[in-house]
Amino acid sequence: MNEASHPSQDEMRTREIVAIAQGLDDWNSLLGRQFGPLSRPQRRMLRLLDLEQGVRVGDLGEELGLTTAGTTRMLDKLEMLGYASRARDQKTDQRQVYVTLTSAGQQALKEADKVFLERVQSTLSILNETELSTLTRLLRTIDTRASNASSPAAKNLE
Repeated sequence: MNEASHPSQDEMRTREIVAIAQGLDDWNSLLGRQFGPLSRPQRRMLRLLDLEQGVRVGDLGEELGLTTAGTTRMLDKLEMLGYASRARDQKTDQRQVYVTLTSAGQQALKEADKVFLERVQSTLSILNETELSTLTRLLRTIDTRASNASSPAAKNLE
């Protein structure tokens, strides 16, 4: 047999990564784009605001990977719905605009999270307990290692 008939380890790893990416993309599609009152991007934005009140608009957009215009459009919509509020801090630089989550936004986020979790549970119901435990462990490993790799301490080691 020649070497051309056997894929290299790099080729096999690439195939596995492509299959994982496709599987994640398919699962993401199964979960849908709308979760109760919120779209997926709106839910992400409100989740960030729920973690930290008074986030600068620029920081919020950067965290979500949005352009300034995209961040402004989404905030306009969320503000119109009563889910978020923008204000300038009188004690600091007046050029900086801060965003906070309103109580209506907290309720919308709660509803959206409920719908999201129901869909995740529904799509994962096909897994047995061992498979579910394995998936949980792998996702935690990815999260931990990715967090460690992006931490300031890890970047100082590079």
